Amino acid sequence: MSDLVPNGVDPAVLYQTLSLPHPQMRIVVYYLTAAKDPEFNDGVVKTAGKIAEEIGMNRSLFAKTLPILVDAGWLRGASRHGNVRYYGLGSRANAPSNVVPLRRTA
Repeated sequence: MSDLVPNGVDPAVLYQTLSLPHPQMRIVVYYLTAAKDPEFNDGVVKTAGKIAEEIGMNRSLFAKTLPILVDAGWLRGASRHGNVRYYGLGSRANAPSNVVPLRRTA
């Protein structure tokens, strides 16, 4: 059983994933819905092998696809402990904010 959360995913971001090749889309959707750990810079604290197993993907394909998603802005390196790297959502996977930052006028 996985620890995926059912809500909190912006439909606009989810719609953008439809343009990705299937392996990339599967990984991004997993990261969009997986539980994040604030102590690990909001990363998903699971090994690549464990995530690949959960989404039914070959581990080597998963490992080859991660750098592509990082370069595209879908994922980012969140934390590293020894040889294990944890990834979180990148800027492209976060919904754009409708909030305009305040400016000082004087």
